[in-house]
Amino acid sequence: MGVQIYLLDRRTVTLIVGDLAQEIGALRRSWKVTEMDDERAKEMEAAKSQLQDKAAPLAAMVADVTELPLAADGRLVAAHPVLGWDADRFSVTDLGWDYLPVLGYAVHSSTAAGYVLHEEGEGGLSPITRSRALELEIQDQAGQLRRLGQPLIAECLSVRPYIAGYMQANCVLSDGRTAEILTRVQGQQLPGTGWYTGKRPSEVSHYPEATSDV
Repeated sequence: MGVQIYLLDRRTVTLIVGDLAQEIGALRRSWKVTEMDDERAKEMEAAKSQLQDKAAPLAAMVADVTELPLAADGRLVAAHPVLGWDADRFSVTDLGWDYLPVLGYAVHSSTAAGYVLHEEGEGGLSPITRSRALELEIQDQAGQLRRLGQPLIAECLSVRPYIAGYMQANCVLSDGRTAEILTRVQGQQLPGTGWYTGKRPSEVSHYPEATSDV
C-alpha cells in the first residue's frame, strides 16, 4: 500500500479533555512517499511555510477515521487518531507515525462543539478524564496539553552501512522503544554512535548537517 504522507492543515479542531477544550492541529492525507514530484514538493514547502516563526500546535488530529467500539455500550463510532506534535513539525507519515506518541482517539462530541479525547482499552474507547490525563501526563496541572513530540535518542548501540549513501543506526529512544533509523550521509565522514544521543529521530536524517526534515 505504501507509506502515506499527511500535512498539517491551516484549520484547527477543538479537542476536549476532561471537560477542558483546547485547539489542536488537523492532519490531511496528502500522497504516498513514492508519489513525490516537484509539484508535491512545493505543496510540502507551502505547509512548512505556514509555521513561519510560530510553533506548531501541541497535538494534531488525523482526518482519516477508523471505526472503534465504545466501552460503555459497544456502539461503533468514528474515531480519529490524535498525535503528540513537535513545535517545528508540518508533516508526518503513517509509518509508525514517525515515532510520535498517539495520545488517544478523538470522537465527535454529542453535547459540545468539538471532539472528546478517548483512550483505547480492552473493552473499547473511554473518555479520558481530567485525573487520567494527569496520570498519562497529557495535561499539566493547569489543564493545558503538554508538548509531547518525538522522543529523544537515549542511546545509539551501533551504526552500519545500509545502502549507498545511507547508514542505519540501531537506537534506544527515551520512551523505551527501539528504532532502526536511516541517516543520509555525504562525503567520507560517517556518524559515530555518540552523534545520535540526545537528538530526535527527525534531527538525524542527514549527516554531517542535520536538517528540519520531519
